[in-house]
Amino acid sequence: MFSIIRKMPFKFNKELWEYGRKIEDMALPIVNRLYDCDFKRNDNDIYDVLDFRDLNEKKIVEVKGRKILSTKFDKTIITASKVTAGFHELEQGFKVYFVFVFLDKMFRYELKEDDSFECKFTGTNCIQHYLIPINSMTEITEDEIRGSEDPDLEDPDLEVD
Repeated sequence: MFSIIRKMPFKFNKELWEYGRKIEDMALPIVNRLYDCDFKRNDNDIYDVLDFRDLNEKKIVEVKGRKILSTKFDKTIITASKVTAGFHELEQGFKVYFVFVFLDKMFRYELKEDDSFECKFTGTNCIQHYLIPINSMTEITEDEIRGSEDPDLEDPDLEVD
């Protein structure tokens, strides 16, 4: 009998993983509303390449947290393996979305089968990443973040006790 052991090519960064997990947990209700889904995480595999799936709606979301403002760079990186996995899921009939959570704003990007990206070897472990231009993404609005059930806090007709 064979046993398959998955090894990472670099040391697991638990602190960074926990930070990402917090961002994912914060983003989950927002992406559920945004895409009208009931996304589930694969809690049995912390190394699952893409974060959330809704098998009924055939949609997948990968959430990427950023510790910078959205205006710091004109492009953001995503690990090439996530894009490759996204292309594979497109072939299986899924829609794939990347959601980027910056310190000041959230953006979404729908992966399309004819997408192509600039490539760069970068990051902590100098691995292959793709660069996605910020201006090719759609900003997730405050209303989308808060949801329609929340009151419009900017509405001058609302009275505060």
